Amino acid sequence: MNHPSVPADVTRYLARLASDGHDFAAGRHRIRPMAGGFNNRLYEVDTGGGSYLLKVYPHDRVRRLEREYASMKRLSALEGVPIAVSADPRAAGLNAPVLIYGKLPGSPVEPAGMTREDLDLLLGIVIRVHDIRDPGDPILARPAGPSRPEDCLRYMDEALHALSASAAMNDPSFRRTVDRLLDLRRGLDMMDLRPALWEDASPRLCHGDFRPANVIKEEPDRVALVDWEHAGIMDPFYEVAGFFWHPESADLAAGLREKVIAGYCERSVDPHASGKMEVYQAILPVQWCVRVLSLIEGYGRQVVQPWNEPRPLEALWEDLDRYVELAAQRLV
Repeated sequence: MNHPSVPADVTRYLARLASDGHDFAAGRHRIRPMAGGFNNRLYEVDTGGGSYLLKVYPHDRVRRLEREYASMKRLSALEGVPIAVSADPRAAGLNAPVLIYGKLPGSPVEPAGMTREDLDLLLGIVIRVHDIRDPGDPILARPAGPSRPEDCLRYMDEALHALSASAAMNDPSFRRTVDRLLDLRRGLDMMDLRPALWEDASPRLCHGDFRPANVIKEEPDRVALVDWEHAGIMDPFYEVAGFFWHPESADLAAGLREKVIAGYCERSVDPHASGKMEVYQAILPVQWCVRVLSLIEGYGRQVVQPWNEPRPLEALWEDLDRYVELAAQRLV
């Protein structure tokens, strides 16, 4: 029996897959919509013999489907990564890209409840991904994020230039905030960001959206990483540091960030691991200041899916205040 809110076109699409010989879609199954999915619609398909997720992307996000499908195929031997069974760039009847993959057991984590063991297991997954030298697919060989700190600085400079030229500068409070962020950015120029550490570095395959919202925990000692639609080449140290400076990680237990990052650096074969982490931990709070202010400036122009609500403007200002304080502490 299907959930009454499941669109008929999803049911027809599964029936079409069954007629095309896809065993997982054959026989009786139950479909229900799933909560979550910021940009995508998600449905659980329970066949009795297993559970799958049917992911419907916005019609113009074919590239994301291709990245996610390619990454799941490339990483199919790794525990903690979903197994893809079907990818369709233009699903008949749905007129949208559709990916179907095995549903991993467990539930989304709550950052406040994550333990050192959880984070060590999670970093074990990304370390194995980062160790892959050949992405195995041209789409995964494309950049998905910064390859070195200079890329972060360039992003900040371009964003601050755009903010300084926006109509929002007519607001004295906004103008003061931009000036404050420009001060923080100049503070980075006064630091030794040790560019020589990246002279021989090569970007690696990364998840691309590594944050608590994409972590699944199965009790008691297994975690998994989902939502690989942003996978590609970037600096693995930026990816790991970015997890711990993401707004979703604000609720991690006190002191946990430092302990786990230190443990990660000890496990790394890169002799400059600790130095690289120090650089990114100075850069990322400032970068998040710029990102959040850009969201505030463009708040009225945001495009969100009908089933989502944007983060309240007041909450964004609170995020910005917190990151300004963190950035100032790091720069000292």
